[in-house]
Amino acid sequence: MIEGGKKVCQITGILPGGIAPGIMEALNQIGIINLHIAAARTIMLQDRKGIFGLASTTTIVEDPADILTFIIDSEHEDEVLDLIIMKGELTLPGRGTVFSEDVNLFKEHGRCSQNTVKSSGREVKEDPLMNSELMGISCIVQRGEGNDIARVALDTGTCVPVITFGHGTGLRDKLGLLRIAIPAEKEVITVIASSHDADTVMNMMIDAGKLDQPGKGFIYVYPIGKGIVNMKITRGMPKHAASMEQMIAAVDEIRGNTTWRRRTGGDAHDTQKKREFLSDLIDYTFICNEGRGEDLVKIAMAAGAAGATISKLKHRCPEDSDYNKMSRAREGCYMIISEEQVETITDAIEKEGAFDDKTYGQILIRPAPKACTYLGG
Repeated sequence: MIEGGKKVCQITGILPGGIAPGIMEALNQIGIINLHIAAARTIMLQDRKGIFGLASTTTIVEDPADILTFIIDSEHEDEVLDLIIMKGELTLPGRGTVFSEDVNLFKEHGRCSQNTVKSSGREVKEDPLMNSELMGISCIVQRGEGNDIARVALDTGTCVPVITFGHGTGLRDKLGLLRIAIPAEKEVITVIASSHDADTVMNMMIDAGKLDQPGKGFIYVYPIGKGIVNMKITRGMPKHAASMEQMIAAVDEIRGNTTWRRRTGGDAHDTQKKREFLSDLIDYTFICNEGRGEDLVKIAMAAGAAGATISKLKHRCPEDSDYNKMSRAREGCYMIISEEQVETITDAIEKEGAFDDKTYGQILIRPAPKACTYLGG
């Protein structure tokens, strides 16, 4: 059991290009002024017809997206989710995804604490489309391989997946001259699935990317509180009065949950029983000013971390805010470690200045109950 830190709520919005600025402005008005944003892309399916309408194929199309993240006190979770949904019109198919998580703000620089929300005082009624039976799936693979694995989410109707870029460290840095055989550039795929289907979707992604084979990647699941998920997996106008996504949402509302959508598992269930998984791990996220992440990840690895994926972030805050003393260019360093390593790694990077005015570090941890990668043998 990890001791220390404080429980906070992390809100994540996966938003089509152009929506984020208006949402951030609305959040600033209620006191949420310390935010991070990352550039990403979402993928969808589109039918393409051949000559004379023959030999049609389904291809992947990409769209730019922004991933907006920030932390608040848990008591304001519903109010803030409601504001983002309303401002971004996220109840409309294709407008984006937003979800909340319970995370532990384990240690931070004084200016990297949670936002203080000024309540609007208006009554908040939970949207009927809000789903509280969700799991997140995060998959890290070599650059260029993300679309094929992310397509599992589209082919199963799970959600619109989002992909970001990162820089990997770990085994590659221990191989000397052989390191040139393993690309450093990574793609990080995020899929939001029903908790009933997360295992099945995870196994299908493992199969698609051969993630249980040497050097192919790493995948894990993590719990989500609640949210609205973008399920408009195909581009184009619907051919009927209502799209499939709208009909599914209507049945969800009538049934009061998503259990009716549960898949039986089939071959994926059989594969899962034979596959060896890692369990009860910790997703350890260290956010800092750009340029500090690489050195501090090396310290974390010397203290026991197997490796990390480092991604670029942009810090956003009002011009007249004290948060402006932090660099606008930030980095997120993502590590999967054991619970016993949390204190050791934190102590090691703290001694190297992880929370000083040069670094402005912040550690967020959450459980990663199940993971898969090549385990040797």
